Amino acid sequence: MRMVRLLHIIFALSVSFWACAQEIPASLPDSAAAVRAHHHRSGRSFESRHRTGWFRFAPYGKSLYADEHPYFARMDMAAVSNNGLYDFGHTGKSYRCYSEGLFGMDLPIWCGNPAADDRFGISLTMAWSANLWLDVFEPQTAPVVNTDYRIGAPTLTFIHRLRRGFAENYSVQFSPFKHESTHLGDEHQIARLEAGYALRRVNVSYNYAELDFTLNEPENRLAQCHTFRAGLMLLLNPRAGWYFVNQEAGDGDPAYVHPRLSPWEAWLQYQYQSPTSRSGWQGVASAEVRNRVRYGYDLSLLSGDPQPDLQQDTRRFTYNIFLGARYNIPGYDGYFSRVSFGIRAYHGICPYGMFRSIDNFSQIGACLIFM
Repeated sequence: MRMVRLLHIIFALSVSFWACAQEIPASLPDSAAAVRAHHHRSGRSFESRHRTGWFRFAPYGKSLYADEHPYFARMDMAAVSNNGLYDFGHTGKSYRCYSEGLFGMDLPIWCGNPAADDRFGISLTMAWSANLWLDVFEPQTAPVVNTDYRIGAPTLTFIHRLRRGFAENYSVQFSPFKHESTHLGDEHQIARLEAGYALRRVNVSYNYAELDFTLNEPENRLAQCHTFRAGLMLLLNPRAGWYFVNQEAGDGDPAYVHPRLSPWEAWLQYQYQSPTSRSGWQGVASAEVRNRVRYGYDLSLLSGDPQPDLQQDTRRFTYNIFLGARYNIPGYDGYFSRVSFGIRAYHGICPYGMFRSIDNFSQIGACLIFM
């Protein structure tokens, strides 16, 4: 109940902050073509005409489309490599269709340009997201397989606008505190209890800090841009690790879990956006390579099975790709001013909650993004 109340409060605040950020700058032209023409005529950068102050939208420091943990709204319908551990109907099929709904936001707190000539920009935001993985075509209950929640303290982003040939700008973003908590769906918890698994539930819950460096932030959503980003995540309490098993709550025997202290995660990202057409459309391609931890336990063991040899956490690369088209709403540049659809493909460890111990997980399908 506490989690539900917290989510209700966060949602209410999100709507309020979002409403405050919706003012359309009066100086923005009425069409995408006019925006580009105005940009070239004036010689001023598109991004410098965004309003500054409290609860104002900043056009930098946003998630790229292939980010594994983004803070925008996304819906997926994908063919997924199947596994009996999350196949509630025990179909035995190699691939099944699952859906995913992610709702995330970067809540605007403050943004400004310290220098008179707009060379520098600073923004303060607070990010949060909820990600639901659904077995929507399971005929009996269409259960929620897993839910991931992320929330954090305010994030600081600094941008320096160079405007020197290829290097248009660079930015540094620092999040001193974020938290992730994941929850196995109720139907799956009951099924694992009835089946007598040694690990009924693994609590994936941890606090971390995050640092990102970006070359060429796509501040001007209408212009061609090559964006490069590198990031690092560090656990704030390495001794606690990424997960734990609560034996008193009946989650299982902690002796079946052997975490290794590997308290970091790193990634490289690239995104290309094409010039915008007169009708407001453009192409977007985004890719991510991430090095992260594969959790060190076996979810298939039953109670009474002999304890396995030491199975520690191992490190794996994961790959995430988005390829599609984006429509930019003419005359408006703020939250939900961009709608994208395309194909998203992923390969690596299973990215959802306690299933992050499963390797060679793949999915590919249709993707719709609101940003």
